[in-house]
Amino acid sequence: MNLRRVLLVSLFVFAAGAQAQAPPSFRDGVIAFEKGEWAKAEAAMRAAVAANPNESEGTVSIAGSWFETYVPHYFLARALAKQSKCAEALKEFAESERQGVTPVIGDFARHLRTHDGCGTQTKEPKAPHPVAEVTVPFGDEEQPAVKPPVKIPVREPAAPPQRVPDVRARAEKTLLSAAVTAYLGGRYTDAARLLDSAQFTDRTLAAEVALFRAASRHALYRIGGEKDGALKALIDLDLQRYRALRGKAQPDPRIFSPSFIAMTR
Repeated sequence: MNLRRVLLVSLFVFAAGAQAQAPPSFRDGVIAFEKGEWAKAEAAMRAAVAANPNESEGTVSIAGSWFETYVPHYFLARALAKQSKCAEALKEFAESERQGVTPVIGDFARHLRTHDGCGTQTKEPKAPHPVAEVTVPFGDEEQPAVKPPVKIPVREPAAPPQRVPDVRARAEKTLLSAAVTAYLGGRYTDAARLLDSAQFTDRTLAAEVALFRAASRHALYRIGGEKDGALKALIDLDLQRYRALRGKAQPDPRIFSPSFIAMTR
C-alpha cells in the first residue's frame, strides 16, 4: 500500500472514529449552544467531557448535513464565558488549546485568543533567584582596610536541552484531516477554505492538499452551474500543481467523481 493510500485510509478511519466516540450529550450541547441556552450547553458539554475528554480532528453529525469537530472543552469554555464564569472558562480554553485541535482551525483559534471577553489567566510572579549574598556594614564602626574585591564571573549552569515537539507536522496532519472530513461530509466551502493557503513541506502531503482543494472547488463550480470562470482557473492551477507533484498518479475513484478524475489527466 503506497503512502498516499495509507494517508487517506488513516484519515478516514480517524474521522469515523471521532463519530463513534462522541457521546450524545455533545450533540445536545452544540444545539443548545447555537440556541443561546448557555446553562444547558454547559451541562451537556460537562457530560461529554466526562464521557470522552479527548478532543478530535474528526467531525460529528449534529443533524442532517450539520457536522461539528469534536471539541467539548472548547464549547464548554465558551458556554461558561457567556455566563461570565471566567475562571472556569479560562481553564477549559487552556485545556482545549493544550490538546492541539482548536489552535489550527481558524474559527476556533480566534475564540482561543479572545477568550470570549474573559481576558487571560494571570500568573504569579516568580520569586527572585539569589545569585550571591553579601554582608553590608551599618553604623560608624571602624572597618578594616580591605582590598577592592576581584570580580569573578560566575556562569549559570546550562539548562538541559528541551525536546521540542514537531508542532508543524502535527498542525499539517490536523489541517488536512479536518479538510478531508469536511469534503467527505459535503461541506465543500469549508474544505476549500481550510486548504486555501496551506503550504506543506512534504511533497506527498502537498499533492493531497492540491487534489482535495481542486475537488472541493470543482464541486462548488458544478453546484454553481459551471459559470464561475475565476473558480475554474483556480481548479486548473490546483490540478497543475497536483500533476507536477504526483506525475501520472490517478485519484482514487472511490472518493472522487469520474468527471473530476477526467480533469486530472
